[in-house]
Amino acid sequence: MTVSHVLLITFILMSFVHLAAEGARLRVGRYITKPFLMPLLALYYVTSAAHPNLFFAGAILCGWLGDVFLMLPDPQNSGRYFRRGLICFSFGHILYILVFASFVSRPFHLPVWGWALLTLYATAAIAAYLLIARRAGKLLTAVSAYIIIITLMGMSTIFPLGSVHTSGVVMAMAGAFLFMGSDSINAYNRLVSKIPFEWLLTMSAYLVAQFLLVQGYLMF
Repeated sequence: MTVSHVLLITFILMSFVHLAAEGARLRVGRYITKPFLMPLLALYYVTSAAHPNLFFAGAILCGWLGDVFLMLPDPQNSGRYFRRGLICFSFGHILYILVFASFVSRPFHLPVWGWALLTLYATAAIAAYLLIARRAGKLLTAVSAYIIIITLMGMSTIFPLGSVHTSGVVMAMAGAFLFMGSDSINAYNRLVSKIPFEWLLTMSAYLVAQFLLVQGYLMF
């Protein structure tokens, strides 16, 4: 068993423990496990890749910083940690965009169905904006900017089509779409209306999303 396999198994086990704590509403369990999730995934990526991309590893670690900010208590409901979390995740998405967009070698190398999938991300973005923007208040600008950035990240995962293994691209695309879904659930719960077991839904989708992005990229 290689080091990367050990790290992957540890990440998966830690993820299940974290999700169990989320489901049981055990705050201590959440706080203990969450800071380890993205570093473990980043280490798995670095030890698995033949030539690790620092931008890609940086994107995962930006997710780690975002995780930390979003789990901090905010008794005044000021949104300060939420805003900082958005900034960290935004930087992570920008790094993902730089990685995936680097595969664009020819303007029209994408298959037709690849171009069609761009509308899927655009539709999801419009739906998220319509659901969340009306209640975003002072966070409207930050939320709108974040929706644009994560949508561009999702669209960028399509660019490697035709240049690398299709299975890896599809996996990364699914990860990006799940990432958008996870963040939409989290934002709707925070800004519009409470969702039962929101943390469990958000983190389940988020962890699978980040793993699919990593595994998909490794399969390129």
